[in-house]
Amino acid sequence: MVKSIAVFGVNRTYGSVLAEKLAAHPFRILALSDEIDHCPSLLLDYPDADLQVLNCPAQTGWEADIIVINVSAEDHLKLVNSIREFVTKKIVLNISEFRKEGSLNDEIDLESLLPYSRLINLSFIESNVGQLLFSISGRDRDALEETEAILKQAGFANVPYELSESN
Repeated sequence: MVKSIAVFGVNRTYGSVLAEKLAAHPFRILALSDEIDHCPSLLLDYPDADLQVLNCPAQTGWEADIIVINVSAEDHLKLVNSIREFVTKKIVLNISEFRKEGSLNDEIDLESLLPYSRLINLSFIESNVGQLLFSISGRDRDALEETEAILKQAGFANVPYELSESN
């Protein structure tokens, strides 16, 4: 079965890189964008990819097996609230980027907002040779293993993941 992966934030650095790498593999990519013009490189560079550009967060979240969130701090809470009821038991990858302390994203408690999702924190790190590595952490071992397998299939190298302790 082909996994459907929704990328919220396909126009941001890591969302774009992730969508491009996934598009080269047999995944169904659901890119959230207000306009199809925001995804021209994906559409041109991967004409055979199973790629759909949607403009409704709820529909995108509902259709996807896995959700990737890489949006601005200002849009984070609004997006999470719009997809909350559609991501029960789904893997939700929250891409974290380096931020100043006290920014809005640091204050959002995704575990309490998405209590029935399988939340994974995903960070990308550039190695000294320019390779993009990923690091993941979360509380659900199966979700971590599935996420790691997908990211490796997409061509990323990993730093060993961290299983967080349960409350």
